[in-house]
Order: sequence, then C-alpha cells, then structure tokens
Amino acid sequence: MRKHAVAFSVVLLLASPIAGAQGRINRLISILETGAPAVGVWTGATAAPRISKVLATSDVDFIVADVEHEVYDFPTLRRFLLEIEDFSRRYRPEPREAPTVLVKLAHRAGWDPRYEIAESLKVGPAMGVWIPFVESAEELELAISAVRRAETTGLGGLNIPRERREPWPQNPEGELFVVAMIESAKGVENAKEIAAVAGLGAIEPVHLSEGDTKAIVSFCKEKGVYLATEAAPEDVAAKVAEGYRLIHLGWDFNLLRSELEERMSRTRETLKKR
Repeated sequence: MRKHAVAFSVVLLLASPIAGAQGRINRLISILETGAPAVGVWTGATAAPRISKVLATSDVDFIVADVEHEVYDFPTLRRFLLEIEDFSRRYRPEPREAPTVLVKLAHRAGWDPRYEIAESLKVGPAMGVWIPFVESAEELELAISAVRRAETTGLGGLNIPRERREPWPQNPEGELFVVAMIESAKGVENAKEIAAVAGLGAIEPVHLSEGDTKAIVSFCKEKGVYLATEAAPEDVAAKVAEGYRLIHLGWDFNLLRSELEERMSRTRETLKKR
C-alpha cells in the first residue's frame, strides 16, 4: 500500500502543469490584478478525496484549507494540495487554472509560525497562508519573513523561480499571498500598524463590532490592502461595494448540510402529501 501511495505522488509531480509555467500561476492574484472580486470556500475536510474532487472541479477561485480546525497533519495537507491540482486537471469539464489554495495556519497569536509556514508551502502547491489571530505588526512581520523565499520546490510545491517566491502585491512578480485575520481587541488596537506591514495581501476582520470592522476597512483602503470576508450570495454585491475583494461562502460542510437539509425538507413535505 505504501508503494502505491508513493507512486501516486510521483505521478502527480511529473504531470504537474505548474512545474514549467512562466506566466502567472496564482489564479487568485490574477483575478485581483483585474480589480474583480474573487470567490472562494473554506474546507476542513483535507483528508476526504471526494470533497477534494468537488472543490477542484467547482467554479471557486480560491480554497482556504483550514488546518487550525482540522487534524494537524502535514502528510494529509500534502495529499489534499496535490489532489486539488490533479483533480482540477483531469475532471474539470473545461480547461481552467486550478483554484488557488491558501493554508489557514493552526498557529495562533503568540506562537512562532515560521516552521508551520515553511512546511505548508513546501509540501504541495499552496500559494499562500491565511493567518488567524494576528495581534501586532511584529507577529505579522515574523510570519511574512517565512513566506519570503520559501522553499516551494521541495515535495511537490509550486516549483517556481526564487524571485517569484515572494508575497504579492509588494513584489509585483510574486506568486504568494498572505491574509491576516484580526479577531481580538489587541488586534483592533494595532490594526493600523498591521495593515502597514510590507508583504501583507489582505485582512479579514472577524468577531468584531461594526465600528471596529469599519475602522479596519478604512485602514486597509488607506494602505492599499485587500479585504476578505464571508458572505451569502445575496450579500455579495453589498460587500463588494464596501470594498471587499476576497469573498468566501463559508465552510464546505455547512454548504453541504444546508443543501441536504433543504432537499430533505422538500422530500418530507412530498411524502406527507401521499
């Protein structure tokens, strides 16, 4: 069984369309460069190949692989990243770049995240990180220092030239993207300094008051930092009008549960009428 797993990974690496790519390979960045919003989804099911296939062949622009709320397992993350690339290429009905995958770190404020970032960007074709509980500019600078020149050539990573292993938009040629989550009173207190950190791509304010969120939106606009948020389809237009450009639809399992509950409700109603 072990031999088959190794062989499978090798096939994926050899077939990777990223290995020789010279143009922009980060689909999320390509969209943001046009000024358009990008739409994504979160997943905590990195160990489920069927979910990987659904995500890879969907119309999402980016996927947040949340290992903060998943088992902390780099081999599983590696398989997920390779599956997204492979399933997108083999099963998508029409040619299109694979969704960008950003890894939401298990790291929380106060830990040194550099090892986790280095491993996440090395094990497979992740194109950036989504960092929870950022509470100071110093914490974010430490994290971004691990993104810069990350070893993406090992173990099936992006395999791009060293000069492109940089955070965008600070480096216009960079292919890596960093999102910081501000979700605490201390983070709000230091939000203006956080938004000014070089190498930051976007901020997602969460669990905050409306006033604190508006202040962060203002800081981001001032510094040219993109804004990320969760939104339902009916709220997307309003969020884009407010300045948000990374819109995610929430967790994949919530979307699955919602669809299942809706279908079960219709089915039960039909059965009652018999």
